[in-house]
Amino acid sequence: MQDKSTLSVKTFDVGPMLNIVYLIWDNTTKDAAIVDPAWDLTEVLNFTTQNGLKLRKILLTHSHHDHVNSIDTLLEKYDLPIYINKFEASFWKKKYDNLIITGSNDTFSLGKSSVSTIHTPGHTPGSCCYLFDKNLIAGDTLFVFGCGRCDLHGGNPEEMYNSLKNLKNNLDQNTIIMPGHNYSIKRQSTIGEEITGNPFFSFDNLKDFVQYRMHDHDKTRQEPYAPITHG
Repeated sequence: MQDKSTLSVKTFDVGPMLNIVYLIWDNTTKDAAIVDPAWDLTEVLNFTTQNGLKLRKILLTHSHHDHVNSIDTLLEKYDLPIYINKFEASFWKKKYDNLIITGSNDTFSLGKSSVSTIHTPGHTPGSCCYLFDKNLIAGDTLFVFGCGRCDLHGGNPEEMYNSLKNLKNNLDQNTIIMPGHNYSIKRQSTIGEEITGNPFFSFDNLKDFVQYRMHDHDKTRQEPYAPITHG
């Protein structure tokens, strides 16, 4: 658990695919949001009850099954809006009455605090990250020393290249990266660590990045991912 300014965040390991569910909440109002609700959420919901948190929102980084498969179960118990990027909503095509469509760089409130969205297409057309208090919940866009696949339906390595470049160039190097899966030798890192240790941040041209992401990476690296060495 981490306290950052007015928001706190806690991680929960869920499911058979090393997913990480995030719970974030405003320390003053106790209003909370769950990010990518999937698999067994018993531990998450017990934590909210034990700590007097009030679940107010569902936030989606993207719509793949392993990140959304507990939404319906959650909605049976709570009346919650689902925040999703506008391009992902079109890609997902799931019909919910309570969708809140977000743009590429929106900001919304959680209690008395603010959360910003960053559209990061590449893994899916509407993948997005959530930024608050120098914490980045990155979904399947950016892993610790890795990045999301681009060979699944909706994936696009060219867009992934630009999304990673955007994060690299525009986020403070102390921003904490909170990935959607625990695929690496440690659970979290910083943008600064990713710039020096993530091979996907080492490319300065699109062609070489696409070749590496689509063909070479999976032949040369294995989980758990470690930082690359230089020199």
